[in-house]
Amino acid sequence: MTSKDNYNELAQQIIENIGGKENVISAVHCATRLRFHLKDDTKVKEQMLKELSGVVDINPTPTQFQVIIGSHVDKVFKEVIAQGIINGDNGDAENNDTSSGTQETGIFNKIVDTITACMTPMIPALTAAGMIKVILSLSTTFHWLSNESSTYRVLDFIGDSAFYFMPILLAVFASRKFKVNTSLAVIVVGILLHPNFTTWVASGHPISFLGMPIQGVGYAASVIPALLTIWIMSYIERGVDKITPNSLKIILNPTLVLLITAPLALIVIGPLGNYAGMGLAWVINLLEGKLGFIMVALLAAAMPFIVMTGMHHALTPIFVASFAATGTESLILVAQVCANLAQGGASLAVALKSKDKSVKSIATAAGISAIMGITEPALYGVTMKYKKPLIAAVIGAGISGCFAGIMHVTLYVPQNSVMAILGFSGDKGVANVIAGVLMMVMSLVIPFILTLFLQKEPKNTVSSKEVETKGTASAI
Repeated sequence: MTSKDNYNELAQQIIENIGGKENVISAVHCATRLRFHLKDDTKVKEQMLKELSGVVDINPTPTQFQVIIGSHVDKVFKEVIAQGIINGDNGDAENNDTSSGTQETGIFNKIVDTITACMTPMIPALTAAGMIKVILSLSTTFHWLSNESSTYRVLDFIGDSAFYFMPILLAVFASRKFKVNTSLAVIVVGILLHPNFTTWVASGHPISFLGMPIQGVGYAASVIPALLTIWIMSYIERGVDKITPNSLKIILNPTLVLLITAPLALIVIGPLGNYAGMGLAWVINLLEGKLGFIMVALLAAAMPFIVMTGMHHALTPIFVASFAATGTESLILVAQVCANLAQGGASLAVALKSKDKSVKSIATAAGISAIMGITEPALYGVTMKYKKPLIAAVIGAGISGCFAGIMHVTLYVPQNSVMAILGFSGDKGVANVIAGVLMMVMSLVIPFILTLFLQKEPKNTVSSKEVETKGTASAI
């Protein structure tokens, strides 16, 4: 898929095989997947979709029908929207949601769907900010910059910005998910970060509103308070809209929503969200401290299956909360590094062992992509296809995860690829760097060797159409 015409043709074929435009309520996308909200899932021609050149795989879930494309999913998505499909990211689906045939979903699935919709679009910003932190860490380690220099300080607040203003980012994406006015959502959450409020909190002086006390809490880099605030705001906005006369809605609606939601956020929602965040941080510290080697090992081994279900995005708030609270992460991302490199090692072993050129091409490209944190080509195109490489990857990830837990390997930047090697440098010193590098070597080498022993010569069960598709990189 290299031209606009090819993306357009693929978009048309996908729409046709999910039941046509009339069966689609809305569509959104993440790093690799088109996510369709359908009226009737039974109209989908799953086998036809899987056979399309340009489709890596499909993943039906209780809330969405996901078509896995790859790293060029944004180009296909643009062509899907150009075909007249409602863009769910713009909130355009609100009046189009006539999902009479949609299956009922449980509370857990709805929570995961909400977290995915709100957190996934933030990942590029967090990645960019994390890499700035890597540059700063290297700069001080190798004495390129003094931490007192103006250049360092400027880079420092550039790297901090994505984390500090995380509640604002969440407000934007949560407003789309909960279908509230985005500008009002940003203002309400922005109040929690207002310089006057943060200065007041820092002073330690009591704060109150109409005689009701406001807790002196800092909300920079927080996650849960912003999500809870916008969720509650969605009910307030709908309630206000019902009671205001049509002639005054343009003035009364936004005013009343702001006057009700903002004090409520400061007095009740924000502190509750803060306590929830503290509880989450406590659980994370408990798991990392008491059961660290077990939890990292289990999570690393289970990661491929978590990715298959699309549940990996639901883990984002956990590692974000850890970074917000401590500036480090020793569980989720460490496990992801182990799992991703393990997929890469197993795929490269398949490429080395196979004598078939098409299999070599697919497995090599998939292996390199996995090492760079992009696992779906390896997972769907290689390890799942041949089964034994998947077993090798799971075993290798579990062993390296166990080692990481025992050695308390810690990441100081949000990374889940080989680039994590730059994120081990921090307060723990050289010992953490050495342990982190050993963990990564184990993650690659163990699955590689196991696959060489377990996997027989892969048969060429891949068509030329699949070679084109699965040789293309995609991101989780």
